[in-house]
Parts: sequence; structure tokens; C-alpha cells
Amino acid sequence: MRRLFSILMVLLCLCSCKDQPNPSFVLEGNVQKLSGDTIWHADSVYSDTLYIYGADALYERIDMIIATNGAFHHTMDIDTVVPLWVLFPNHHREMLFADKGLSVVMQGDTAAMGHIRIVGGVQNALLQSFYQQTDSIEDVEEIAQIADSFIRANPYAEASIHLLREYFVNVPSPNTAEIKDLIGSMSGSLQDNNYIDQLQRSLSTHKPLVKNSVVANYNVKDIEGKNVNTADYKDTYLLITFWASWDKESRQRQRELINIKEKYKKHNFDILSVSLDIDSVAWKQAIEEDSVTWRQANDLKGWNSGIVQRMHINRLPTNMLLNPQRRIQAIDLYGEALDKKIDELTELKKPEKKSKKTPDNIRERKKANY
Repeated sequence: MRRLFSILMVLLCLCSCKDQPNPSFVLEGNVQKLSGDTIWHADSVYSDTLYIYGADALYERIDMIIATNGAFHHTMDIDTVVPLWVLFPNHHREMLFADKGLSVVMQGDTAAMGHIRIVGGVQNALLQSFYQQTDSIEDVEEIAQIADSFIRANPYAEASIHLLREYFVNVPSPNTAEIKDLIGSMSGSLQDNNYIDQLQRSLSTHKPLVKNSVVANYNVKDIEGKNVNTADYKDTYLLITFWASWDKESRQRQRELINIKEKYKKHNFDILSVSLDIDSVAWKQAIEEDSVTWRQANDLKGWNSGIVQRMHINRLPTNMLLNPQRRIQAIDLYGEALDKKIDELTELKKPEKKSKKTPDNIRERKKANY
């Protein structure tokens, strides 16, 4: 009897497991023109690599997706609603929300105007409605106003957290009062979100880096996997520049530094470039293509990098010029203005030349002593 009962229990478990929905998150799609320089032929097969990674600390893993002629299918284990970025080979990226048991389909053309169509899930539908409303608008302030209205109208939507981050937090001059007001308009469940919780704690202690601020100790790995920290640049004026292979302006700014580096190579000046790339191959290829020779660092965590968050970097390109005491001497100086500032600072550090002893000098010194 006991054996029969055990068999029945096993059968019941098997039946119940069969009825359970797929707990994984499934992403599939057909997206054309993944690579900007690809020439397509009907009888050819092309493979491209896409990267998918978390938009905040809730999901720190980076997954690779192989697309064949633009088509792909990928499965991930997700426990809760998570915002994810999908990065395409031509550096176009799209935001979507993943959830346990959810299937999402992406369709479109990365070379076309606007966002790729994403279908599946309430949060993705809400975000898509926002993009449809704003895709034809170029004025950033107008888009921010629409984002403000969206957040207040959708206090329970995870999409509201993404728009808060994109249009109010990750901007050149964040308005702390405005951010706090928008958080206050959100539901209690959103305010308990890990990102919002960290953001509120950051706002309570946030001191934006300005001229004469002291930069805290940092630790990041260079291209050879060696640790880079403040101790490596003792007695040196250091320019820390933030860039990414997919950001054209920051790459141009980095190439402009080649002449600066050469001009001040015999002075107490150096450069450290920190990349926000999550693709190590694209990062290293860009370094080689741009012929930059100074130290390059990257922990492949993108905007979630420790040094990026510690220095409150929210845009590219960005740079900071530090003195040997790690105090900021300038922020976002480029071209002639940067050259002039470095020349001024390194000139001040030069030792004063001792005057030659001449009869006139000796007489002047004697007079001064009386």
C-alpha cells in the first residue's frame, strides 16, 4: 500500500511539473543590418554576435547571442523583472524588460530611424508606447517633459525606473530635487526596488565632483589584467578620460590626446583611459585602430563599473585632470584649452632656475642683508 502511494505521488509530481509554464525568459528576433558595413546576399549566411547585459546591478551577467542572418533565439534564467540592454554589432542598443516565463520578440532594422519593435510583456508595451510618442522629437527637454508625465502616470511600472535613470539621473547636470520628487510620485513597490533604494541613499550623500574635489581611491584593471590605482600616478598630473568604442565623439577626443601625450612626455603628466565597453574584442580593436599608447583600463561592466559610479560619470566623453594630490583641476577640457591648462600646471612644477653669481648680484644681496 505504501509503495502504491509513493508511485501515485511521483505521478502527481510529474503531471504537475508538466503543467508548469516555462520558468525561463526567452528572447527571439529577426533584426536586419546588424553590422553597418555588411553587404547582404540572398544566398549567403551571416553570423553576428549580440550582447545582452543588465541595465542595473540586479543583473550583472553578460550573455552572448549568435544571430544568423539577423535571426536569433536565446534563453535566460530570470527570477524577477529585470531591465536589460541588447547591444548590436553596429553599436545600436535597445532596452527591454525580462521576466520569468516571459517571451519577447524583437523585429526591425538597426539602420532605420527610431527604436526596434519589441513585443511581449506589459513593461515592454509601456516602454514601446513612450518611444512611439517620442521617436520623432529631437528636443531633449521636450522628451524629458514627456518622460516626467509618463512616470507620474505610471507609478507602478518598472519602465518608469528606466526613464528616470535615462532622462533625469544619467544626464550632465542631474536635478536632485526633481529626481526626489519623481521618486516620491512612485508606488511603494517601486521605491523598494534595489536601484531606487541605492539611488536614494546616493542622493542623501551625493557630492558632485567639481573643481578642487578630491577623487577617492579607485581600482580598475588595465588591458593586461593588472590593477590600476592612485598609487601608480604618484607626483603626476593625471588626465582620466572616459570613452567607449561605440561612442564616436569619445573616440575622436581620445585620438586628439595623442599629440598632448607626445608634447608632455618629459613632464610629470600622464593619461589613463577608462572604457565603458562590455565587449573586450571591440575595446581592444578600437585601441589598436586609434593608435593610442597610454594605459587603458576596463572591467567590462559598462555603466556599472565601480570607477564610473564612484566618479559619477553619466555621459561620454568625460575627462578629469587631477593634480598629484588627486584634486580635480579641470573637468571636460579639450583641445587648446586642455593643452593650455596642462602647460600651466606642469610649468608651475618646474624648479626655479638658480641665478648666476655675478658682482652685481653679490652687491645686491649684501645690500638686502643690511
